[in-house]
Amino acid sequence: MMVANESFTVDELVQTPWLPWERVAPETNVVRSARGVEVLGYDVSSALLRNTDFSTGLLELFDHSGVDDATFRDLVESSVNYAEGAAHTRLRAAIGSFFTPARVAAMRADVRADIEAALDDIGDAAEVELVGQLIRDVPAGVFARLLGVDPIAHGDFISRISEESVRVFEMDPTLGEHVTLAWTELTNWVDDLIAIHTPGTPDSNVIDHLLAQQAAGNVTANDIRSALVTLLAASTDTTQILAALMFWSFAANPDQWQRLREHPELASSAVTESARYRPGDAWIFRVATVDTHIDNVPVHAGDHVFALIGAAHRDQRVFTSPDQFDIGRSERMPLNWGVGRHFCMGRMFAVMELEELLLATSQRWERIEHQDPAAAAAAPYLSVQQQLPLRVHRAAASVPA
Repeated sequence: MMVANESFTVDELVQTPWLPWERVAPETNVVRSARGVEVLGYDVSSALLRNTDFSTGLLELFDHSGVDDATFRDLVESSVNYAEGAAHTRLRAAIGSFFTPARVAAMRADVRADIEAALDDIGDAAEVELVGQLIRDVPAGVFARLLGVDPIAHGDFISRISEESVRVFEMDPTLGEHVTLAWTELTNWVDDLIAIHTPGTPDSNVIDHLLAQQAAGNVTANDIRSALVTLLAASTDTTQILAALMFWSFAANPDQWQRLREHPELASSAVTESARYRPGDAWIFRVATVDTHIDNVPVHAGDHVFALIGAAHRDQRVFTSPDQFDIGRSERMPLNWGVGRHFCMGRMFAVMELEELLLATSQRWERIEHQDPAAAAAAPYLSVQQQLPLRVHRAAASVPA
């Protein structure tokens, strides 16, 4: 169904990603707005993300952010995140073969050890700023290990540069200089990393994996550079935000925290539900490459299209009681990591990190709550990226893992 007039603003979407359902009819799938085509429904959003008539629009993101450096455009245009057809298939096979379930399993113990060490440092403190004291270092440590570099020496840089680089997705022309500087620093760091890298056992880290793929004729030196730059840009920011939003949801729903403590086997579905309930992004951007239709609505080549995943995750046609946080939910998968050919290759690592964060903290903390519930409810949605002040109640004894 088509709604002719825009019913919400971009700022409103950022603050409340599921807001459209308060403004439009429940059967609505598509809304035309000043910025393009807004897709609300879960099934239509999922179909859009799979549709080869739409590109990921990464070049357009740079255009709208006021970034015109040809180096960055060339890197992005040749990346697996932008390429289509045979080029995408080749790059996806070469790069994606590193991100395997076996590698996730092999890294899980190290991730858990890092989390436990951070919790030891927190100790018996009743008030915790969870982002700075726990969350931020976890995804940075994972990506450092994937690169084969020291997490302690490089973790802070990886976390910071990912956070700054992905601001290109805000499509804000006032950020042009900031984004340009971030991508310059990112690219220079990758170039230095490649230059000083001592080749080791194939597959011991992502660089050696890509070098082995180059030796086999599957990728070029430019492909390696492009892959490392784009992987690093997306390496930690989204996982950090999802982790903070996950704990925000549990602090606001103490019954689900108790349920997790009693049933730790729900950790995986708890991560999935957390990503659905409060996604880290309000939308996923796409650009139409041909004249086509979305749910019988005409879309023209060049149109900007936004899969409003925050709204899709609250689609009552797909999710029962969508406004309820239910860690035992077993319905559709959230769209945070995309679907189809551009599905996030690092999703398994992100989910593992979030699971281990939940398992470790729920064993130690009997209850968690917002230090100031009213302030937490009124705070900007993405303020948790910077800080999440919680009050924690330590358990008298650990519950079974």
